[in-house]
Amino acid sequence: MADSVSTQYTENLPPQALAELFAGVQGSNIPGILPLLNQDAINRLMGYGVEGANPFTYTGDRIAGFTPAQEEAFRLTSEGVGSYTPYFNRAEDMMNKSINTVEGAAGDTRSMIEKAVAAGSMSTEQAMNLLSQIPGMAGDATSMGIDALTGAGQDLGAAAGMGYASTGGFDPNSISGFYNPYEDQVVEQTLADVREGLGKSDVVRRAEAVGSGAFGGSRSRLVGQELADSAARGAAEKVGAIRSAGYQDASRRAQAAFEAQKGRQAGQANLLGRLAQVRGGLGSSIAGLGTNLGGLLGNTAGGIGALGGNLANIYGGAGRDLYTSGTGVADAYGKGATGYTNLGIAGNNMLGTDINRMLGIGGMQQGQTQRGLDLGYGNFVGAYNQPFQYLSQLGNLASGFTGLGGTQITQGTASTSSNPLMSGLGALASIYGATK
Repeated sequence: MADSVSTQYTENLPPQALAELFAGVQGSNIPGILPLLNQDAINRLMGYGVEGANPFTYTGDRIAGFTPAQEEAFRLTSEGVGSYTPYFNRAEDMMNKSINTVEGAAGDTRSMIEKAVAAGSMSTEQAMNLLSQIPGMAGDATSMGIDALTGAGQDLGAAAGMGYASTGGFDPNSISGFYNPYEDQVVEQTLADVREGLGKSDVVRRAEAVGSGAFGGSRSRLVGQELADSAARGAAEKVGAIRSAGYQDASRRAQAAFEAQKGRQAGQANLLGRLAQVRGGLGSSIAGLGTNLGGLLGNTAGGIGALGGNLANIYGGAGRDLYTSGTGVADAYGKGATGYTNLGIAGNNMLGTDINRMLGIGGMQQGQTQRGLDLGYGNFVGAYNQPFQYLSQLGNLASGFTGLGGTQITQGTASTSSNPLMSGLGALASIYGATK
């Protein structure tokens, strides 16, 4: 509690106009600043708790509500949550197809490569099998050719012997082997016939001699002798003719047999020569055939190897094409998945853009409404504070002229408090009292 003492002090009093300004004019309806301030303070104090009486119980809207654009943005936001999921699901499905396609292409390629390796291995094995037969086949052909050439040499030797034998001279001693085995019987039969004829002739002669009476005479004996000689000569001639004819026949037959034999020997020699030639040609042919067959087998082996290589290349190319095609399809699926993903992201981004645009428009609308609400509240607060501010401004303005009233020494009670508010109120009270 501040101490109060009775003391004498000096005051600067304002002019009368200022005193009336602060205290008002007695007997009129013109109040002063201080009564008006008092009344404003009372009004403020009495208005606490009264709805709509002060800024704290202001009944107007203070916060602008969401605009239709903002509410539409909220709806789009709520409905757009997960809107990209179908695109991502589709992208996932296409990625799975891409992976399955690549795996299928890899499996087909692996199968083709295995077939290519099998084809190359099989053709190589068959080619090696054929090539392994070439030395034995060539050896067999060479052996057969040598045997044929050896037989041809033997045939040539035999042909030479036969040819030499065919050039030999005729051996007369060989005629005896060609006599007719019935020649002696013919000779004997001829002699028997001569003897029989001689006997019959002698019987006839004797009969004639007997008939003529000359039987037993010398003439009869001479005639018998002549007859015997004639028969002997005839027998000799016949036997000689038979012998001569037999010799000539045997000689002719021997000569013919000799010539036929020599012809056969020459023909056999020629045949052996031809056989030797055939065998030699056959040997050369067999050797050549072995060489050709070996070459054919070599070519066949090379062809089989090349065929296996080509088949392996075909399988390898098919595997490569399958893998390329599979990776192409998988790449297409992958691009489709990326496209769906990008589409989902783009759709979500576009939705976000639309939502942000709607929020922006709604925010502008809400801001405009908020500015209107703030302006209304500011006008209310300004109207609420305007009397106090106006009176305060007048008081501050008038207080600047208080020193113009001069100095007056006054006896009174003054407080020792150093509170400037109380000091100001005391000064105002003094002015108010001076006007009474």
